[in-house]
This record gives sequence, structure tokens and C-alpha cells, in this order.
Amino acid sequence: MSHPAAEIPVPADEAEVAHEGPAPVSARFITFYVVAYLGLYLAVMTPLLVSLAIRLEQVDPDGKTTSLGLVIGVGTLVSIVSGLIFGVLSDNTTARMGRRKPWVLGGMPVLVAGAAVTGLASSVPVVLAGFVVSQLGLSAIMTALLAILPDQVPEQQRGKVSGLLGFTAQIAGVIGFQLANPLKGSGLLLFLIPAVIACLALIPVVLFLPDRAIRPEERAGQGIVAMLRGLSFNPRRHPDLGWTWAGRFLIQLSLMFLSTYQLYFLTDHLGYDLDKVTGLLALTGGVGLLMTSAGAVASGIYSDRMHRRKVFIYGAAGAFAVGFAVVATASSFPQVFVGSQIILLGAGVFGAVDIALVTDVIPNKETEGAKYMSVFGIAAALPQSVAPLVAPFVLAVGGGDNYTLLFLTASAVAVLGGLTVRPIRGVR
Repeated sequence: MSHPAAEIPVPADEAEVAHEGPAPVSARFITFYVVAYLGLYLAVMTPLLVSLAIRLEQVDPDGKTTSLGLVIGVGTLVSIVSGLIFGVLSDNTTARMGRRKPWVLGGMPVLVAGAAVTGLASSVPVVLAGFVVSQLGLSAIMTALLAILPDQVPEQQRGKVSGLLGFTAQIAGVIGFQLANPLKGSGLLLFLIPAVIACLALIPVVLFLPDRAIRPEERAGQGIVAMLRGLSFNPRRHPDLGWTWAGRFLIQLSLMFLSTYQLYFLTDHLGYDLDKVTGLLALTGGVGLLMTSAGAVASGIYSDRMHRRKVFIYGAAGAFAVGFAVVATASSFPQVFVGSQIILLGAGVFGAVDIALVTDVIPNKETEGAKYMSVFGIAAALPQSVAPLVAPFVLAVGGGDNYTLLFLTASAVAVLGGLTVRPIRGVR
């Protein structure tokens, strides 16, 4: 719904967005949006994949596994709760610059401050405190950035845009490993540089992308009580979103079993030195980038052309199941490498189509887009907390370090995640 320029200034390119559906976005828009995603995921993935493991190895070598689970688990729970709150607040923001940009801007200094504290920490509690602060900043930014997709991108372009977004996490992981190798001697730079790069990548979004302002009476909820009530989500009322949420959660849980413990799997189980492992993981990610890119771009484009999403999710789940089985039985890095490539191919396919799928099924896109995208974001964030809590119990079966069982469990979980799209009725 558009309004007179005398009441709220709406630039020409934003006026189109205010109608019933968003207008097609330009290549310039897509470029800025994908670069912002890539930069932000660099700040998300680098600590999860390598920085925290290295830092806790230095700070708490004897209890590093437990400490890693604690830090990631608590940080993720903070991210989940704050993401819901930021989503509702963003949907109801009436700033003249729009609903999303204020939260992107506000999250930047919080992210950098948290990264600095984490990098300078000399004990586990301080590492935890710094990571929690950085998660608050990331949560504010990510919630706003996610909402731009249903806000601005029309349905006929979502598969293409989602395909490009789908492999940003993998690219960020590769870059993160490359950065971590030379920076592992400096705790501050190990965390601070990814955070600063993320902020720089977000600047074009703030400066150049449209963000329609709303008037107070357009808000989804009026007053604090209504906003708090808006945090709720009933999967029975919106079953398609509920099944999509469950699928994303299970697939991400399977991936987190590998990404959280792959460094310790190579060092403690297969016996590789830490200095060599960072290089091996960078190699895995570098080659895997080609696999992920191919899977993401192809599935995003063809899912739009075929007007189908489910078949690609089934294919991705199958790739996960096979890849995890290969890794589970590995006795050397080459077999881990092959299994990881199969998993990364599946991750590219799933990441692209899954984003398009959720934007197809979320209700009330115009008024509650950020809320529902933040609800969906929980499905990606919660496994970061659940995996480190569950994995130690699985690893302890049979005397300890049972990585075979851990990765076979991941394979089974991925298959269940793929099957959750079957009951979805809103898409094919």
C-alpha cells in the first residue's frame, strides 16, 4: 500500500515495492545483496568452523570440547531469542530510512565489539561473553537482511536470488579457513577481521538498496503487548511453514555435527597436526566451493523454471546421506575429502531451494516478513546449540570418540529432513 509523498517520502524505486507485490529487482540489487550476505556469513561461519576451536584450544586445551559446546550453545540460544525480538521490532519500525536499515546499522558496532572481546579473551567465560555480544549484533543484522528477500524480491526471481545466496555460507567458510591459517597466532585479528569485512560488505545495502518506510498505523502490532504477542508462531495454523521449519532444522543439525567437530575429528581421531588440518580444511572448502556453487546456481534456476522445489530437496537429502556415510567410515583424509564434496554438493542444492521455499510459504509477507523469516532463522541457528549438546553423548557410546556413529546419525537425520517437504501443499 503506497502513501502520498507529502506524508512519507518514498523514492521512485521503492514506490513500486509498496504495491501488491514487489517489482523485479536489478542485477545491481542482486549484487549488493549477495555481497552483503557473503560478508555477513564470513563473520558467522569463521568462528563456528575454526576460530572458536582454535581459541579454545589455546585457552582451555584440556576441556576444549566441552567449552566449545558451551560457548556455541549459549551464543546460539541468545541469537535465537534476540532474533525473534529483532524480527518483530523490525516489522514495526517506523524510521524514515525504512524498517530494515536501522537494524543493520545498529548491529554493526555490536558485532565488532563482541569480536574484539572474544579475540582478546584469556579465559572461557570471557570468550563466552564476547561471543554472546557478537551474536546479538549478528542477530540484528541477519534478521533485517533476511527480511529484504520477501520484502523486495518477486516470486519469479526468488529461486535465482536464493541460488546465489545458497552458497555464500560455503564461500565464507572457505575464506574463513584461508584467513584463519595466517591469523591463528593473533586472537584479536582472528575474530576482528571477519567482523570488519562483514560491516564493509553491508554498507552498499544501507546506502543504495530500497527500504520502504511505514507509518505507525501500518504496523502489524500496536503497542508493546501486541508486539510481544507477535513473537508467537502456530505451526498448526501455518503447517507449510511448520514443515519447512522442521526440514531446515534437521538438515542443519546434520551439517552441524560435521562442521562443529571436523577439526577435532581430523586431529584427535585421524591424528593430523593442527597446523596441517587448517590447510586440509581450506583445500576441502576450496574444491567444495565449486560443488556448492554448481548445485546452488543450477538448482535455483531450474527450480524456478520447473516451478518445483520438493524434488531438489529430496536430491539434496540423498547427497547428505551418502556423503555422511563416506565420512563416517573414513580412515584417512582422502576419504573424508570425497565424502565432504558430496555433502557440499547437497548443501548447495538445499541452501538455494530451501530459501526460495520458505519465501514461497511464509504468510503476511508485507507486514510480518521479518518476524517469519526470523522464525525460520531459528531452524538454522538452533542446531548450532543442539549439535554440541547432543554430540558428546553420541561420541561417548562404545568408549568415546565414536565419530562413526556421530556421522551415521547425521546421515539418518538428513534423510528425515528431506522427507519433511512431502506434506507441504503450497509448493510442488
